[in-house]
Amino acid sequence: MKIELKYKTQKLKKLCTDNFKKARKNWGDETAEALYALIDLLKASSNLQDVNAMQIYNLHSLKGNRAGEYALDIKGRSNSYRLVFIPLNNEVTKENLVMFYKSISIIRIEEVSKHYE
Repeated sequence: MKIELKYKTQKLKKLCTDNFKKARKNWGDETAEALYALIDLLKASSNLQDVNAMQIYNLHSLKGNRAGEYALDIKGRSNSYRLVFIPLNNEVTKENLVMFYKSISIIRIEEVSKHYE
């Protein structure tokens, strides 16, 4: 079974999957290419632990008013863009992160944004 991706809006879905030209205009060539590669990786992965094992994406939980949301660095720590998402399924508590990430196979992408904006 592969990770099922859902999107907060239809516009966001088109930017992340169907409209590469517009994605390049919004985020630049390198970020758009890295975003499409990350989306492909998510689609090919069985669960979030598969993505977490690739440390370049720095899977991490957000804090404060964004608690419950998670982020992946789109092009590693050297790029300030991140993909923010909410896990829609999990069967275990967050005490063991490996098991928690292994239990997540459905996510809803909330936004693509610059970290410090």
